Amino acid sequence: MSEPRARVIQFTGKSEAGSAAFCKRALVTGANGFIGAALVARLRQEGIAVRAVVRRPDPAQQLSGAEIVNADVRDAAAMRRLVSGCDVVFHVAAVGSGNADTQYQVNVRGACNVAEAAAAVGVTRLVHVSTVAIYGLAVRGVITETQPMQPSPRDFYQQSKALGEQAIWQLAARTGLSVTVVRPAFVYGPRAAIWTAALYDACCQLPAVPLLPGSAHPIFVADVVDLLLTVAHHPKAVGEVFHASADPAIPWAEFLGGYAHIAGNRRQVPLSASVLNRLAAAVRPIDALLRLSSQPTDLSGMLGYVAADLTYSMARARDLLGWEARTSLQDGMADCARWLHERANSR
Repeated sequence: MSEPRARVIQFTGKSEAGSAAFCKRALVTGANGFIGAALVARLRQEGIAVRAVVRRPDPAQQLSGAEIVNADVRDAAAMRRLVSGCDVVFHVAAVGSGNADTQYQVNVRGACNVAEAAAAVGVTRLVHVSTVAIYGLAVRGVITETQPMQPSPRDFYQQSKALGEQAIWQLAARTGLSVTVVRPAFVYGPRAAIWTAALYDACCQLPAVPLLPGSAHPIFVADVVDLLLTVAHHPKAVGEVFHASADPAIPWAEFLGGYAHIAGNRRQVPLSASVLNRLAAAVRPIDALLRLSSQPTDLSGMLGYVAADLTYSMARARDLLGWEARTSLQDGMADCARWLHERANSR
């Protein structure tokens, strides 16, 4: 795999009508997370003042030029104070681990607190970052934004993110709050803990890289940020939901193969869908035991999902916004390679 330099995506900060920058000040929750930090950097690049809400300061992430505020989305009073004076709110904060109460309090109650605060001050738009995980693990084929939410009963993250999004739509209907929801899939790029660092580390440590069947759904972080900024000002984005994913989907073998190439691991073991399906059946008893724990999981469902062929359609973003992701997997992997090598050298 060649490693050309990743293209730099520029955002004009203008609507279809050619207006000036869409806001003067934006609030970003979860600002020192992977997506949040990239979003803050892009907003500052566009000359927009940013109030960056973080629960724990991260000395490695400076959030240069932003007004950094230590606060928790579970604190309704704090959210009301912080939203004041902001034109647009990007709600990015979420947790993907912990017991049911922890994830409910952040992903549902926290989302409500942010939306209620935004409605109270009349912000121009609330952009809520959801996830394709709300559809659950049994989806197959081409998935549009009208797909029903069917989170796994054994996955607190899927359940809480679905409930949080539903609560925001209910509040918008009641208050008239201008809301747009973006549902990202596998967001990768420099600093991505799961879809870059963890996969790369696995490719370094495994004696052979498993070439999985089925579809992967990677989207480069710069493209996700570009979509977030686009929906924050586009008149046709109000009241809409948009996926952020690869369309068409990318084979797992190609996605994992990119990290294997960076890791220099040339030993690969092809796996078939039938093998993964047999593994899924074998781990169902483990799922039953984990169901009794404080943090159950759906291992069998995840194995079936990995083996499935499906695509999260991007037709709505293309048709309504004229928007398409512009970073190829090759370019994204080249950017990841530089960061991964820097990361290895700094250890």
